Order: sequence, then structure tokens, then C-alpha cells
Amino acid sequence: MVRRFFFLFFSLFFLLSHFSPVAFAEGEKAGETLPDAYRDFLGNLPPAILERLPEGALSNNTEEVGGAVGEMSSFSFLFKAVLSLIGLRLGDCLGLLCSVVGILILSSICRTFCASIGKPEISRAFSLLMTLIITVTIFATGFGTIESTVSYFHTLNTFTSASIPLMGSLYVMGGNAAAAVATSAGLSLFMTVLEGIVGKSIVPFCGICLALALIGACEGGVRLGGLLTNLKKKYTLMLSFFMMLLLAMLASQTVLGASQDTLVMRSAKFAAGNMIPIVGGSVGELLRSVSASVGYMRTSIGICGVLLLLLLMLPTLVELLLARTAWQICSFFAELLGCDGEKRLLDEFASINGYLIAAVAICSSVLFLTFTLLTHCATALA
Repeated sequence: MVRRFFFLFFSLFFLLSHFSPVAFAEGEKAGETLPDAYRDFLGNLPPAILERLPEGALSNNTEEVGGAVGEMSSFSFLFKAVLSLIGLRLGDCLGLLCSVVGILILSSICRTFCASIGKPEISRAFSLLMTLIITVTIFATGFGTIESTVSYFHTLNTFTSASIPLMGSLYVMGGNAAAAVATSAGLSLFMTVLEGIVGKSIVPFCGICLALALIGACEGGVRLGGLLTNLKKKYTLMLSFFMMLLLAMLASQTVLGASQDTLVMRSAKFAAGNMIPIVGGSVGELLRSVSASVGYMRTSIGICGVLLLLLLMLPTLVELLLARTAWQICSFFAELLGCDGEKRLLDEFASINGYLIAAVAICSSVLFLTFTLLTHCATALA
């Protein structure tokens, strides 16, 4: 009982000293101006993303940022962004498609000619040669998509690092100190997993899959499809497991922390209202006004973070989707021309691109949830 009394007394003292009419005026001004962490957050974005943003998104004013977020969330803005990305990547994919199909046609012609003159060993040699040429093409162009995926994970790590102080300041402004601690701890753990496990395992994983696919394509008697499928499923399952744990931890700790902050603040307001009724009522009204301002700020920044993450993810997703489509079309032509070994190799690399798409989506889901929680988490001041 004595501890509770001292807690309420100091809470009352804090409220009366920080939420006087002068402090409230400063609070209104702070509600209109975003924290400095927002400027640092934008400074960590790639220049290509900053060029696409509306002018208001770079402002420190909450109203201007809210208007820019409304423009960014429109269908026309997102559709133009997707079309521009497809236009940039489409030429490379068409060039890749034409090159591989030309190699397949040449391989089919050579194989048919050697079979017509009764030289199956020469036909086999030509098939092996064409498989190796296609492998070189995959290494020259296909590993560009893998490097883009690794680069995206590094960019996502930087984006997460810049989000931690921004989210912490927004949570604290609304009185959610426990939620700020939980979010910062969860995102720090996410950065460790992203850099230590995902970022360092993508290239070895793709290299092992491509090596096994090459063995199966060069030696028709060796069937490694089951091993490759099992390896890719286990890798995706591992990523899903880690991200599921992070999502559960972030969601539960943030919600519990926000509820705890709300309980503490309401106890303080109740003490202020009972001990000094007039002043306590004034403090409650002031807190509700500040809470509305901070809530609008959180909503604007949260939606802005979701859209920025989507703009960061779209280039990699579009590149992987177009590359996967190109490899699948090449596989169709290989089957049509009777190039079985080449078809198995192309199918496997198209499958690798599909699993890379899954890895990008799985790892990005943690930040999507974090910004969504920021948007929907009620302020403790309300």
C-alpha cells in the first residue's frame, strides 16, 4: 500500500510538472513536427526509392507526411512503380530467353543430325556441351538475381536498423515505454537472424542446388530431384520457423507492453483526478488531445513504413518473378525440342528462383507486422 501511494504521488507530480498549459502548447507543436529519427530513417533509404517519393514525404510536418502517404497508397502510384520496374527488367529477361532458346535449338539440330548419321556418341557429346553452355549462361545471368537477393537482405537490415530509433521515439511519445523496449529488442534480434543466418546462407544454398542440378543434367542415370526438393523445402521451413518465432515474440510482447503502459497511465490519471479534481480533469483533457496528435503521427509513419518496405521489396520480387518466368519458358522449349538434360537443369534453376521469392517474402513479413502494430497500438495517454 505504501509503495502504491508513493507511485501515485510521483506520477501526479510528473503529470502536473509536464502537462501544464505551456507544456501542452509545446506538445501540440511536437505533435505537428515529426521526431528527428524520421529524417535519419529516410536518410538510410536507397536514392532510387527517395526519387520516387512525393515531396511531402520528405517533410518534418505531420500533415504534409500524411498527405504524401495518402498519395503513395493510391493505386496509380503503386501501379506506375510496378510498371517502371517491369520495364527496366524486361529487356534483360528477353535477352536471356532468346539466348537460351537459341542454344536449345542448336543443341536439338546437332543431336538430330548426329542421330541421322548413326553417331549417338557424338550426339551425347553435343548434348553435354550444350548443357555446359547453358550452365555458363546461368552463372553469368542467373547469379545476378541471387546477388540482388543478397543485396536486398543487406538493405532490409539497414532499413530495420533505421526503424528502431524511429519506432522507439513514437512509442515513448505516446507513453508506451514498455512497448518501445519490446519492439527494439525484437527488431535487434531480427537483424541478427537476418544477417547471421539468412544473408550468409543464400549463396551456399543456391550453389549446392545448382551443383546437384548440373550433376543430374549431365548424367541422366543419376536422379537427384528428390534430394533437391527435400533440401529446398527444409531451407524454406527453417526460415519460416525463425520468422514465426520472431513474429510471435514481437506481437505478444508489444501488445502486452502497450497494455501495461495503459494501465500505469490510467492509474496515474485516476490518482490525479481524485486528489486534485479540477487539475486532474484538466490533465486528462490535455492527455487526450496529445494522444490524438501522437496517434495520427503513428498512423502516418506506420503506413509510410509499410509502403516504403513495399517499394524496397518490389524491385527484387519483380526481378525474381521475371527471371523465373524466363527459365520456365526456356524449360518448355527444351521439352519441346527433346533436350531432357537441359530441361532438368532449367527446371531446377526456375525452382531456386521460386524459393528465393519465398525467402524474400518470409523475411519481410516481420517488418510488415512491426509497422502494422505501430499503426494499431493505442497510445497510453488516451
